Amino acid sequence: MMSFNPKKMPHLLSLAIAIVTAVGMWYVVSVRDRLEAQLEVSIDYNGVPPNLVITDGLISKVHVRMRGPELLLRAISQQTLTQAINLSGIKKGTTVVPLSGEHMGPQLRAFELIDVQPPRIVVKADNLMERSVPVRAEIESPLRSGVLTVENVIVSPASVTLRGPESILSDMPHVPLIITLDPNAAGTTVRQNLPLDTPGLVNAMPASVEVQYTITSGRTVVTRQVRVEVVAQNASHYAVEPETLELLVEVPEALAKNSSYLRKLGVIVVPPPMEMGQSRQVDPRIRLPEGMTLLNPSVNPVTISRKK
Repeated sequence: MMSFNPKKMPHLLSLAIAIVTAVGMWYVVSVRDRLEAQLEVSIDYNGVPPNLVITDGLISKVHVRMRGPELLLRAISQQTLTQAINLSGIKKGTTVVPLSGEHMGPQLRAFELIDVQPPRIVVKADNLMERSVPVRAEIESPLRSGVLTVENVIVSPASVTLRGPESILSDMPHVPLIITLDPNAAGTTVRQNLPLDTPGLVNAMPASVEVQYTITSGRTVVTRQVRVEVVAQNASHYAVEPETLELLVEVPEALAKNSSYLRKLGVIVVPPPMEMGQSRQVDPRIRLPEGMTLLNPSVNPVTISRKK
């Protein structure tokens, strides 16, 4: 006959309480208060074949609608969710990659996934190609054509290696190097390190080159009498003394007698708050067109008066 040991009762009672507590927690977590929620999941990509380059179709995030226990949903909604998508199976051309529930990661396996939007991505890929092409300098000037002349353009290195989609590189016999001239550097030799202008998905090695060139067109000094312009809603209500200022400016030689260019030089004043009959001294502002340099060491204030 089995004997009764009262000393084991506390242990059995603890075990029963633990089982009841575990069942209760399971019920609360897994059964009670199941809700639906929509979460944003960021997408990371890996496994792209080394001979291919993705040209289109990748997205950065998906929206996942799922059902699960309220406690777990609240906890996971406060996390930053990221899903890795393996692209090792893509081919040149177009490949459909599913993003349905079974492709989501372990973070979401505790939930019932109802919907993923978009449910798929259409990935476009091209062969990854490398080719060596010459660098071709392209001169751009902020002034009209012919004002600045350039000679002795030297680019180093003279050719670079391009890496990118075959469909783009096959139509690139050269890579452009955009050189924007500084009109104030006329008559000097310029040395610069400039980035290469490559299309999207195309990388140049190196990404920048050294360039040297000489702006052979010169500069000359011009004296101009410029009328002081009042900038105000009722400009006619103000008078300025003196009415004109003499300015000494340096300009490209080809524009020294160009009246439309020289007229862009301006002197403006903005009147401060004044009563009728009052006068104030104001520092004028000089408006210089592109390529013009002011040589006056300083410009004296002018007197502006509000007419009675």
